[in-house]
Amino acid sequence: MIVVEFDQFSFIPEMSNTVEIALTRALNRTADRGRTSAARAAREQVAFPASYVSPSSKRLWVKTRARKGAFTTIIEGRGSPTSLARFSRQTVLPGGSRHAGGKVNVMVKPGQRKSISRAFLIRLRSNNIGLAVRTNGAAPAAAYKPKPIGKNLWLLYGPSVDQALSAASANSGIFEDMTPEMLDFLEDEFNRQMELLDNG
Repeated sequence: MIVVEFDQFSFIPEMSNTVEIALTRALNRTADRGRTSAARAAREQVAFPASYVSPSSKRLWVKTRARKGAFTTIIEGRGSPTSLARFSRQTVLPGGSRHAGGKVNVMVKPGQRKSISRAFLIRLRSNNIGLAVRTNGAAPAAAYKPKPIGKNLWLLYGPSVDQALSAASANSGIFEDMTPEMLDFLEDEFNRQMELLDNG
């Protein structure tokens, strides 16, 4: 989560209607830019498809936008685990057939492809694609939050967007503060908006 609040800014003069409008616009433009930067940082940690962290996906989006009287923006990453099927380029085979060698290849960490034995892709009731693995009964070893869907059958998951953001932060914590680059952009954008309003 990235939270941007008004009380952080030393460059704001005393409040007026014009300042409020400029600040609101600058905060929202900064939030949009920050969301894009966060998506890039998340994809450097985890091989999410670009569409998976687009604004329309609601997995990494500007949840709260600034408005007059409420000068706060919140960028939020989804906390739900991501289906491992998202990280495979293979497709569901007809008739429940398995892929060659009974393995499915996935790439969760960019550039690091791994094979999962006894795994296959299935179409779920929601019409989404899942990656399942068959075991001898126990949950698959070292799997992240596997979900049982049948006898000895488990759906596999990878990191959430929120986890990827956490991994991308400097101190291994969730993004909570603005970066210096974002603060610089906000100040420049505020000044630009003030100039537009003053000359309008």
